[in-house]
Amino acid sequence: MFIFDTIVAECTAPYKSAVSIVRVSGKYAKKILFKMVRKKDIESRMANYGGIYMDKNDKHTLIDRALYIFFDGEHAYCGEDTVEFYLHGSRIIVDQVIKTCLKYGARLAKGGEFSAKAYYNGKMNLTEAEAVNQVVNARTIRSKDFAIKTLGGENTKDLLKMKEGLNLLAAQIEVNIDYPEFDDETDLIETTRQLVPKLIIKAKEKQTNSQQSKYLFNGVRVAIIGEPNVGKSTLLNKILGEDKAIVTNIPGTTRDIVEGEKELNGIIFKFFDTAGIRNDAGEIEKIGIEKSREICQRADIILVLLNQENKATGIENLGLKKLIENKPLIVIATKKDLYGNNTSADISISKEDENLNELYHLLYDKLSISNHEDAGFVSVRDIDLLDKFIATLESIEVDLRKHITLDVLEIKIIEASKILDELLGNTSTMEDIYTKIFSNFCVGK
Repeated sequence: MFIFDTIVAECTAPYKSAVSIVRVSGKYAKKILFKMVRKKDIESRMANYGGIYMDKNDKHTLIDRALYIFFDGEHAYCGEDTVEFYLHGSRIIVDQVIKTCLKYGARLAKGGEFSAKAYYNGKMNLTEAEAVNQVVNARTIRSKDFAIKTLGGENTKDLLKMKEGLNLLAAQIEVNIDYPEFDDETDLIETTRQLVPKLIIKAKEKQTNSQQSKYLFNGVRVAIIGEPNVGKSTLLNKILGEDKAIVTNIPGTTRDIVEGEKELNGIIFKFFDTAGIRNDAGEIEKIGIEKSREICQRADIILVLLNQENKATGIENLGLKKLIENKPLIVIATKKDLYGNNTSADISISKEDENLNELYHLLYDKLSISNHEDAGFVSVRDIDLLDKFIATLESIEVDLRKHITLDVLEIKIIEASKILDELLGNTSTMEDIYTKIFSNFCVGK
């Protein structure tokens, strides 16, 4: 990836369609356009219609008659001159246009390269760039809406506001160190003591929203476990609304993992029906049981089905206590029509139950998923940096209680600001602090 190259790629899906869009971006984009169309001048952001040629001086090289638009760098997605061709969706036409652009100096774009150009040219920061990918890959309206919020800059505004507070404080401390007559040290420590907890609260709100965003974009993995013939496959079929898993009265029918997805209020839940767990299983069944254990390890939440007929408590008999002790758990008593409600379970159900809303509400409650969310982060990189930011702020709180000196506090304040820079993709922390010093204080005048 080299951001100064002129690149070309199809922006629509690479299939035969009514319309296909080809984008060219870079310093040679306009020159390439003029070599392909019979126009002497083209106004930015104005739609043009006409012939598109492999060589505009040879009318026999016509590729298509279609729309094309030139965007100057200020108004282009990538922050540099860009041309978009709106072609008839023939694969031959698309291929000829791309090959012609390559002939005149462009190269094929790599994955994400248009957005990378937008980032390097200052059209978006890293959190917004990642949101572009989230919008494209969103599978539900709710996840799309979440990504649009991030793309719209809600995260950016919050991060910049926190960074502004930290940089102003660091600037005040810096001036106090060099010019003690400007600010009282006690006042600055009190300012720090008031600011840091507010930032921690705001950052932890982001942390909570980010946990929820993980479910929005990655889905929730739900393992259904229990002894043989306890109703796991029946429950899966009921949730999915189809006979996906085989149901019989013979114990051990399910030997491999059967899975299916269901959208519940904008989040994709991935349910895994596992092999019944018992001690006297045969060789093939044991392989299925081992897979059940693996699914439990990777699950976000586990549904444990109780075998009421044997009066088993479920968890102890399954031998999975260590595996599931740190995971959210819903204990379900099945065969309610035969044995009634089980007070030791979270919920009792039967195969006759048509409405599983109570179970779905429990899933949301156990995972602390709300029906509404503010902007948060999705990528592991961003969430790790957010955790690091909170840890740094909490360390400052500890230092305040220990009456650590201002110069040491300033180091951690700047460190926290730099973490926000990493989230945004900036490298300007010290420059910003110096700017604050000169704009807010009359140093050496």
